Amino acid sequence: MKYLHNDHPLPSGSFTIGDERFGSNWLSNATPQMLTERGITIAPSVPPRPAESEKFYYITLDGNSWTVTPKNLDMLKHMVVAEAQRVAEGMLNGSDWMLVRNFETGEPVLTEWTEYRAAIRAESNRIEVISVAATTVVALEAIKPDWPLDPDFIAKEARVAAEVEESKLKKETPND
Repeated sequence: MKYLHNDHPLPSGSFTIGDERFGSNWLSNATPQMLTERGITIAPSVPPRPAESEKFYYITLDGNSWTVTPKNLDMLKHMVVAEAQRVAEGMLNGSDWMLVRNFETGEPVLTEWTEYRAAIRAESNRIEVISVAATTVVALEAIKPDWPLDPDFIAKEARVAAEVEESKLKKETPND
């Protein structure tokens, strides 16, 4: 519980009001009358902060209540689309060298990489179409990206899973 004196918070330990000193446990032992006589009030409790995201809403505390105001829908649409484009660009940049090598040397780009790159562009486009069509902040907030996994990551995960399975089989197989 927090206490105020003249609308200023009191410390949780010892404190002084005027010439009177109070020990660290005085507030917890004081009666309501003792508090009132010294102009001490109990600070109103603040409800928990709302769960809405600051990405989509302005959230302000006004006295003892929270106000949640949706941000401008058109601005948010632009932000969501721009973020998807930035993510897609970053993901594509990691494999651009394969396209340059293909252009310069004729060495083909592996199918899983061309499919991966196409999936990135498709996901970015999907997010853009849904964002532009959104008619409410709630609808825009509900958009969840589903970015593809990079083929190297998938291969590594498969190797790790195979190693784990092999390790299990070795433990289950009795030694002769």
